[in-house]
Amino acid sequence: MALLSYEQFLNKIDQLEEANTLIAALNFKVFTHLRKKGMTSRTLANKAGLHPEGAEILLNALVSLGALKSTGMVYKNSTESFRHFCEHSPEYKMGTVFLRKENRDEWSNLIDVLKNGRTLSEEADTPEFREPFTYAMHERSRFYSKALAKAITRKPVGRLVDVGGGPGSYSAEILKYDKSAQAILIDRPASLKVAKAILKNTKVFDRFSFVAGDLFKVDFGKEVDTVLYSNILHIYNPSQNSKLFQKIHKSLKPGGRLILVDLFLKNNRTEPPDAAMFSLTMLLFTTTGRTYTFEETEKSLKILGFGKFKRSKLSKGSSVIEAVKI
Repeated sequence: MALLSYEQFLNKIDQLEEANTLIAALNFKVFTHLRKKGMTSRTLANKAGLHPEGAEILLNALVSLGALKSTGMVYKNSTESFRHFCEHSPEYKMGTVFLRKENRDEWSNLIDVLKNGRTLSEEADTPEFREPFTYAMHERSRFYSKALAKAITRKPVGRLVDVGGGPGSYSAEILKYDKSAQAILIDRPASLKVAKAILKNTKVFDRFSFVAGDLFKVDFGKEVDTVLYSNILHIYNPSQNSKLFQKIHKSLKPGGRLILVDLFLKNNRTEPPDAAMFSLTMLLFTTTGRTYTFEETEKSLKILGFGKFKRSKLSKGSSVIEAVKI
């Protein structure tokens, strides 16, 4: 792993300026106000509740970053800024916008959390947070869902239980590839509300069933063929994960598969960088979570009766561990 030079070190810090500029634009709904026709900085200031001077300087900065374009005194959305960040676009990324704004607030607490420990409580996870967060997870899934579905459906999926599956995006893609598979999506009521809204117009919706409840309390069923445990591992501590693994093992038929998707670390815990940085994210955003190594995860599963481990990469730092109930 290459070490940062002095210039690279400063450049990393300076990216805060660009990040805060873009987040400010999202906060004041700049891309939404501009729509497709654009407007002057003074008009934008009036619509967004900005100081006229600040509006002009912000818009010029956004043009310099390539987030907007300008012609004379008129500022306009780019194709991408309208498509993803204007509320009037059919492809508006509501969840992603929400999460980026939320992340900014949480990361501002990093120094305090590093000094004093975690302060987040379970009560922080409300429907008001969970619903847009679930949309964000759906929007994020496009980077992984096809590759994951292709890997899983190399073998028959059968009866699939998606534990904490949020919007059900991964399961939906799996069901597109395996026409005979059935999926049971288990998550909080707020997440399932979003999942049903997303999935209701898809061809696979009729092959879904939904179970609302706490993962530690709800029944995972019996004689299950495949269990998907996607982006859940990093939320909990080892003891909590072990309890869920036990429930999964009990629910699977002999030879049934457990599919874990997460950002796994190498044994040095510093690589890959995405997984190491994500552990810091979990320090801020969860009560007990962090990222884990491949080996410690497989060791925990082996103790509970899993074997035949197979590792594979997805993208953006995410990987898969496939395990079989022995």
